[in-house]
Amino acid sequence: MKTRNFKLTIAYDGTDYHGWQNQPNGMTVQEQLETAALRFSGVYNPIDGSGRTDAGVHAWGQVASWAYAKDLPEDRIQSAFNGLLPPDITVRRVEAAAPAFHARKSSRAKTYLYIIDNSPCANPLLRRYAWHIRQPLNLDTLNQAATFLVGHQDFLSFKAVDGKTATSRRTILQARWCKHGSYLFFFIKGNGFLKNMVRIIVGTLIDIGRGKNPPAKIDSIIAARDRTAAGMTAPANGLVLRSVEYN
Repeated sequence: MKTRNFKLTIAYDGTDYHGWQNQPNGMTVQEQLETAALRFSGVYNPIDGSGRTDAGVHAWGQVASWAYAKDLPEDRIQSAFNGLLPPDITVRRVEAAAPAFHARKSSRAKTYLYIIDNSPCANPLLRRYAWHIRQPLNLDTLNQAATFLVGHQDFLSFKAVDGKTATSRRTILQARWCKHGSYLFFFIKGNGFLKNMVRIIVGTLIDIGRGKNPPAKIDSIIAARDRTAAGMTAPANGLVLRSVEYN
């Protein structure tokens, strides 16, 4: 029987996982998915994600590619996955894909969302999904600073020191903040991201939103090409991989 290629769209609460990618020192989202696939298919085929998410980071629109030879329709495959996965992981969609489709290599852009709980008292029901900051943050200042991120630039200052990449140049297509009640939402879209890049950007922007630095400080931080020039790494729990785009 001919092997078919599938595109999986996956949501997960990353709180209890050591990230997306398989590793020897803890349970990962990829491992849970591959274990479920092996149980119902009887054959091990790797499930390749669009990219890694760190320990504690969540996803609403993670995308993975997976090969499968049996003649089951997409809705049955989805049901098989979800019947075997733990409740903090869901396969939201299963679609037939072209043989050449690869979740990471075929992607053109990703959008991440970071959530800030900017209320005087933290909401305990959202403690897994938002960074609580008691001090009021200035939305206009945050958006002014975010504009300096847009474009094709060297983001070495926003890369974790242990991150390994061939180049630290990336293209940011959009970076903006919006507010709903006491919650601030940061959306950033780019052609790719370095290790901890979004979380370091958020930590740096928060310093600006607090009035510690002016918005234009982002320019000099980028020019420094030095991790110590940027701010703290924001907690993982506020970060969500929102969507992945393809041509």
